[in-house]
Amino acid sequence: MKIFEQGTEDNYSCNYIPFKVLNYTIQVSNEKLANALYKLSDKEREVILLHYFQSMRDKKITDLYQVSRSAIYRRRSNGLKKLKTLLKERN
Repeated sequence: MKIFEQGTEDNYSCNYIPFKVLNYTIQVSNEKLANALYKLSDKEREVILLHYFQSMRDKKITDLYQVSRSAIYRRRSNGLKKLKTLLKERN
C-alpha cells in the first residue's frame, strides 16, 4: 500500500526579483534569468516581460507604448537573442 505524501511549498516575495513595467510589478523567480534581463535595454526587457510574463499580445503592447507592431516584434526578437547569449555565457 502506498502512502501519499502531502506537502506545501511556501513562496515569499523575497524569493522573487521584481521588475516594474508600466503599472505592473512582474516577479521573476529565476535569479540567472533576472540578471540576464537586467542586461537588456529597458525597451527590450519591458516587451519580453509583458509578452511572456503577462501574456500580452503584440497588439496590446503596441497600444500601451504607441509604437508600431514591427517595433515591438524587433524589441522582443532582439531581446530574446541577447537573453540566449547571456544565459549561455553564465553556464
